[in-house]
This record gives sequence, C-alpha cells and structure tokens, in this order.
Amino acid sequence: MKERTILILMLSASVVANVVLAHKLKQLNHVFGLRPQQQLKSGATVPPFEAIDLAGKAQRIEYSRVSKPTVLYVFTPPCSWCTRNIDNFKELVTRKGVEYRFIGLSLSEAGLAQYVARNDLKLSIFSGLSAEARTAYRLGGTPQTIVISPEGKVLQNWAGAYTGDQKSQVEAFFHVSLPGLRELPKAEAAKN
Repeated sequence: MKERTILILMLSASVVANVVLAHKLKQLNHVFGLRPQQQLKSGATVPPFEAIDLAGKAQRIEYSRVSKPTVLYVFTPPCSWCTRNIDNFKELVTRKGVEYRFIGLSLSEAGLAQYVARNDLKLSIFSGLSAEARTAYRLGGTPQTIVISPEGKVLQNWAGAYTGDQKSQVEAFFHVSLPGLRELPKAEAAKN
C-alpha cells in the first residue's frame, strides 16, 4: 500500500511538473518569437514594405535598390530581451556596416525616440508597419533578425536574443565575435 501511495504521489508530481513546463514553454515562445515552423524560412521571398521613419515620413523599403544584403533587426522599446541584446546588434552594425545595410524596425512607436537615443543607435529606424507586412514577414516576438538578399530572398532568420547556439550561429554567419547580453538593472530584472 505504501509503495502505491508513493507511486501515485510521484505520478501527480510528474503531471504538475509537465503542466508548469508547458506554461514556461508558452512564455518562452512569446518572449523569443514565433515557433520555428511559423518563421520565414531561408529561401522565402519577401516583398518590399512601407514604414515610417523617425521624422514621421513614410518610406518604402526595397531590397533591389541596394547591392548588398539587408539586415532587418525587429524590436520593441519595452522588450527587455531587445535591450539585453542591443550591444550584440550594435557590434554587428559597427563591424559589418560596409557589407550589409542595417535597418531597425520597431513594432511599437511608444518610447521609440528615447530608446534610439538612449542606446545610441546609428542606423535607419522605422516603425508603423502595416498588418499585411507583419503577416508577410511573420513578425511576432522580439527581437528578431532577418537577413534579406537584394533579390528579396531570406538568407537567415533568427528569432530571439543572441544566446547559446543562436549566438554561435550569428557569429559564424557574420564572421564576428559578439560581446554577449547586457545585464539588466536590478530594478528592471526584478520585474522580469
């Protein structure tokens, strides 16, 4: 009887642990973006899109007008993972700005100008993306980095901050060494 009770307790604990892990996985998918099967795949073709620059002017982003690949860095100012990843992205811009065109694409206008100034971002920044463009690019969680050829073909697509294997993949693709994630201030870390 005692063994049966222990077995039932262990089974119950296993069920609870699986429910908790499923919930955590759902949270991570929200933080790190779409599930891999939903993301743009390498080789997919993406259309040009219109967005609003920091001066409030509508611009059309086209790939065929430049002879080098474009790197779209998709973020939102309130995203703590975007802030933690910003030093990695800035290193890419600094080291690879001659070989690639870098564009920042914010999915939120709230606090955008302050975020750009606070992080000293020296690249074209846009927001105001249409629902159609968000769907075409399968945008969801942030940060997301999409490398697109001048022909509009996706060369690479990374959802989430550059950590672990993903950091290694980004470093290998761009042939750079990245500094790693920024630590959050204690007050902000306590909120997460």
